Amino acid sequence: MNVFEVMIMDMKYVQTTCPYCGTGCSFNLVVKDGKVVDTAPPYHRSPVNEGKVCPKGTYAHEFVNREDRLTTPLIKKDGKFVEATWEEANALIAEKFKSYTPPDECAVLSSARTSNEDNYALMKFARGALKTRHIDHCARLCHASTVAGLAASFGSGAMTNSIGDIAESKCVFIIGSNTFEQHPLIGRRVMQAKMNGAKLIYADPPFNLYRKAG
Repeated sequence: MNVFEVMIMDMKYVQTTCPYCGTGCSFNLVVKDGKVVDTAPPYHRSPVNEGKVCPKGTYAHEFVNREDRLTTPLIKKDGKFVEATWEEANALIAEKFKSYTPPDECAVLSSARTSNEDNYALMKFARGALKTRHIDHCARLCHASTVAGLAASFGSGAMTNSIGDIAESKCVFIIGSNTFEQHPLIGRRVMQAKMNGAKLIYADPPFNLYRKAG
């Protein structure tokens, strides 16, 4: 047995989903000697990202073994955080929730970094367990303008097609977006469309205003 064979035996790939946003890209975590050391494209390419990941996904493994990562719950006592068990933390959380009466004193804020299923579960928790009507999502603020524009233009405030459909488009109009930095996977689909002969139209109001002012 040579050195290369020994190294291969000590390594394995664990397929998982990137945690950085709700897109749901798949990749493999490279595990060596029981420790996550890298990321790698999946053997079977996911239809979501076709084996490609953005810069955040490429380095998603780095936080796993960081020394400053929390590995146990912390509870503040006498102004300082001290380690606690999950049972202690859950009991404290439940006690705090019960102290809010009526339930509408509570509010729940969800995140765009989680999946639709996670957001649905949180909605059921807010309305079913906490009995509060106050639940909101961060996208209502940061995507308020796009929701209004989409609703007025297409009758729906959400995306009207899949990301994969972009690659099949005959014409792509991008306005006010640095797509390759803000959403590299959509940028990749745009380039696929361009390679297939699509016409690409790009308008950047801030850049044009800056150039006009200069």
